[in-house]
Amino acid sequence: MLRKMARGVKDGALALSAKAFLNDRFREYGEVIECSIDTSATRLSITAMLTGEREPITVAVEHYTIEPEGTERYIVLHKLSSSRAWIGALLSRLFSGKRYKIPAAVTKLL
Repeated sequence: MLRKMARGVKDGALALSAKAFLNDRFREYGEVIECSIDTSATRLSITAMLTGEREPITVAVEHYTIEPEGTERYIVLHKLSSSRAWIGALLSRLFSGKRYKIPAAVTKLL
């Protein structure tokens, strides 16, 4: 039970870091209003209000892997989906299977 609680705290801290990173990096496209990460299920979900849209959208990475390389870590996204089918298809085409460097501040939480 203690392990499950610790994982929840860790997942919450990762989600806050990811939300801040995404909002900083992609602010011209909108705002992430909610982010959740489940490290045991290797799943993450983001709800965002995109610029010019009337309702928020949800994007999920149904599965991801973390790949270490020296002192750095990379995330590889798999199985992307969205509350809007065309966005899920586009995200899968653009981002699925590609490696992205995890910021050092976030790496410390892993």
